Amino acid sequence: MALTAITVQNTRGIKEVYPVSPEQLASQIGWLKEDFDFKYAKLGMVYNSGQFKVVSEELSDKRLVVDTVIYAKDGTQLIKDLEDYKRFVLRKAFIVTPNAVEASMLTGIKVESLRDQEVVARALHEMFGVPYVVVKGGHVKGEYSFDVVFDGKEFYEVGYPRIEQKNTHGTGSVFASAIAAELSKGNDVRSAVEVARRLLQGSILYGLEVGKGIGPVDPYFLLKDSMKYKIMEEMREFGDFVEGLECFWKLIPEVQSNFSHSVPPEYVRGLDDIATFRGRIVRTWDRKVKVGFPAVFGYPTHTARLLLSLTSQGVKADSLINIRYDERAIRLLRNLGYEAVEVNRELEPQHGEGKTMQWIVEYVVENYGKVPNVIYDKGMKGKEAMIRFWTNGVDEMKNSLEYLCREL
Repeated sequence: MALTAITVQNTRGIKEVYPVSPEQLASQIGWLKEDFDFKYAKLGMVYNSGQFKVVSEELSDKRLVVDTVIYAKDGTQLIKDLEDYKRFVLRKAFIVTPNAVEASMLTGIKVESLRDQEVVARALHEMFGVPYVVVKGGHVKGEYSFDVVFDGKEFYEVGYPRIEQKNTHGTGSVFASAIAAELSKGNDVRSAVEVARRLLQGSILYGLEVGKGIGPVDPYFLLKDSMKYKIMEEMREFGDFVEGLECFWKLIPEVQSNFSHSVPPEYVRGLDDIATFRGRIVRTWDRKVKVGFPAVFGYPTHTARLLLSLTSQGVKADSLINIRYDERAIRLLRNLGYEAVEVNRELEPQHGEGKTMQWIVEYVVENYGKVPNVIYDKGMKGKEAMIRFWTNGVDEMKNSLEYLCREL
């Protein structure tokens, strides 16, 4: 990576821009070229005419994927000398990826519809000789958006649903970088754009709620599959743990127990992100414990639904178990420093199957203003008294359960 400027910024905007000199930029690019043999390069913010000329000269033999980032989200101008930018950068581009606003600024053509995207894409191709133009549709109104790709002969569209998400800082950079990465792997332009769009949609969906302004998108969500592999390993270890824990049978209620464990809470979007045991955790006649392996994602147990309801409220919980109600257990959990609150199940309204866990969380939030780690009820006719206990970390859960078993 070659740095074009040092910016003073946070999520609320850019305060100052300190561009590096053309000589410093040329030195960075030259040193990278000595180490890496690359065919494609992605350009983002290139600030002024001196830098434009360096890019044009130093990367003359590369195929440039250009993110035309003219203004930041707060309105700060990130490209000075726009006419020189068109002459030195756009005319060297292999692909440009403007949004509707940027495309309008570069051509003078107003973009308000899919048809306008096609018109401006052709104009960019003809005005600057860019082989491939991708006009993104995120700024065009509608519930469904399209990226319009033009190769000089034909148009094709990549459609996607609009995501209502505040935290979108870095969308253009992620999109163009993904295209460059896919092209570098030998993929064609069309498939590269499709992959980049899928990556961007997920990154927007999991945008990070940080700072007081517009947070960044999060491409890290791609590691969700590997996160799930880790969760499955931890579920297996947890099952072995409770089967080997002497006296754990004392904690199991009449309806039996189950344990749910999720990917990090910020990445939970549904039951498919939460693992639980297909069978329950049961006690046998000889005071042993049997875990209902295997662990599976997406199984709608009460513990999985409750964990999903917690994360939906922003609670940083990734592990949850239900255990037998015992006043001594409540006292012991409080001794560990956990808050415990009671839910009155007699107040539960009539609702459809699977809504009880959501109601419990809503009841606690409404009556206590937050969700403590221990939620219990003393039961009612047809409903066994129960303790529901969550932690943010499976090791904390194990340590707490071990303490309960030892002290009960």
